[in-house]
Amino acid sequence: MNFKALGSVLALGSVFGSVSPASAGTCWFENYRGSLSPSYCSTNQRVNNNGHTVLDVVDHQGTKLTFVFWDDNTVELVSNGGVTNGIWWTDSQGDRRIETSGGEMAIRL
Repeated sequence: MNFKALGSVLALGSVFGSVSPASAGTCWFENYRGSLSPSYCSTNQRVNNNGHTVLDVVDHQGTKLTFVFWDDNTVELVSNGGVTNGIWWTDSQGDRRIETSGGEMAIRL
């Protein structure tokens, strides 16, 4: 998943069919300068049937992403029917940081 081109390449609908209304949040996406730029997003945190934390995110352009966070600090990013693997951690501000081969982002919960 390339976060630099996130707004123009993702379109996801079926994953969010039964998601409850999202709360407001702030996201930071990797920009073309190699740093993170803030952006409004909505988030919905839930626990799946396996007991894992799942975060549904909709960015300011309507792009929908689902993150499944595993106990070993790995994450699965589900988008457009595909899955991208990465790592996650909590930064010093308490934001959830996600890094994949395509880029990095942060989400304030």
